[in-house]
Amino acid sequence: MRRENPPKMPVYRPGERGLEQTLGTLEAQVMNAVWDAKEEASVEQVRQALEESGKKAAYTTVMTTMSRLHKKGLLARHMRGKAYFYTATVSRKELDSSVIKQVVDGLLKTFAEPAISYFVEALSETDPARLDSLAEIIEEKRSQERGV
Repeated sequence: MRRENPPKMPVYRPGERGLEQTLGTLEAQVMNAVWDAKEEASVEQVRQALEESGKKAAYTTVMTTMSRLHKKGLLARHMRGKAYFYTATVSRKELDSSVIKQVVDGLLKTFAEPAISYFVEALSETDPARLDSLAEIIEEKRSQERGV
């Protein structure tokens, strides 16, 4: 599943939860259904999985969504008979890492000082013990750069 170039996620919605922060609701549900399928999944298998989880969607809607995810590079597909079968090109963890990297890179390019200050302040309020861990990581990086 490893990709050399992780997919670019053009949208980030901080008010949403999970994958819906970068994908639409149905796209996130489809990705989860494909990951849960383990091997590969047809449009009908994904539609059934969505229905079993209480989310009704027409076959053509699921097909369009899966095609869109294929164009975004998140799903690979191959034709078998008259149907496409899809597999995820990235794992959940890889997609999460890609999103985190893109969000942090974007913040640092535009708002480096305020973003870092806010991160440290928020961390001190929610988990003060992690500040020591963060300080150790910073010192480790500085030592590496100095060649120590």
